[in-house]
Amino acid sequence: MAQPQSRLQFNPRSNMPDDFIFDAWYVAAWGEEITRKPLRRIFLDEPVVMYRRQDGAAVAMSDRCVHRAYPLSRGTIEGDSIVCGYHGFKFGSDGGCTWVPGQENVPKSARVKTYPLVESGPYVWIWMGDPAGADASLIPDHRTTTDPAWTVIKDMRTIKARHALLIDNLMDLSHETFIHASTIGSADVAETPIKTEVEGNVVRCFRHMEDVPAPPFYRQSTGIKANIDRWQDIEYDVPALYTLHVRIAPVGAGDDQAFFSKVIYALTPETKHSTHDFWVITRKSGERPAWMIKTGIEGQNSVLAEDLAALEALEENLPREGGWQELSINNDRGGLQWRRVYRDRYNAERAVHEEAVLEKLSPA
Repeated sequence: MAQPQSRLQFNPRSNMPDDFIFDAWYVAAWGEEITRKPLRRIFLDEPVVMYRRQDGAAVAMSDRCVHRAYPLSRGTIEGDSIVCGYHGFKFGSDGGCTWVPGQENVPKSARVKTYPLVESGPYVWIWMGDPAGADASLIPDHRTTTDPAWTVIKDMRTIKARHALLIDNLMDLSHETFIHASTIGSADVAETPIKTEVEGNVVRCFRHMEDVPAPPFYRQSTGIKANIDRWQDIEYDVPALYTLHVRIAPVGAGDDQAFFSKVIYALTPETKHSTHDFWVITRKSGERPAWMIKTGIEGQNSVLAEDLAALEALEENLPREGGWQELSINNDRGGLQWRRVYRDRYNAERAVHEEAVLEKLSPA
């Protein structure tokens, strides 16, 4: 039997992925966002409605009624069911239609697609692909978000830029020197080489800077006014979870006097040109007063706003479809590695699904 051909869309000159990996766990919401009121969100170009059953379990299903595609999120919750606000079709939490107004029989095809959900850490994770593959053990490692030794602050934004642009931004932190010059950037970031390694779906990048000026954000958050030693260790579990391990210490002090933090981005494509960004900062610093948490959220959002302006300008500047000429340099090693891992994972997913289709079509 001929091998199925991959259909992953890569811009021919930029080598940037233009399609989604479906068989993966993505963050859909913070746990407290899902209530007894329908919550609509778009993931991987698919509208999804989420709510909680009476027993507290979270439910996710297609946000299109099978009748006339009206958003179910505009309806109401009755018991464990959701009722379409347009013509009154009622769907159970398993997606099956249980009532149609004006007739006794319910068409067998009256069913909306449901999606597996898992609540873990501060997140609700969703699996948009084949439900048979929704193994909770495949959820990326996010233990720091629940470790009592680490204090957590978090927020969420939806960015008008494609998923790949955000990942490129995060895998090449040399942009801090220029985009974040007034907050976390310094000349040393762009000038310090990185090392990379790949283990399965995880891409890691390492940068260590010694005896460098402390950027404004770190002078404020650590109290260190003199030069610092600075570590940036990246771990990206393709395609959904990115963690930046940050250490800041007085010159030569090592880990004993280092300030540890982790900046975690759960990045879920909304559409091909927009991305949900659920960010968490964890700091190994014990309890922190409310004002400090508020300042941390404001500070991170200030840094994110600088990225957001750059990324949305990039999105507007790129062709909506097709490729463009792209040049890569040494600092792009992490970016090129994640693209390769993404391509390999996508191609493996498509091969499995296309082989299954071929088997169904083949005569017995």
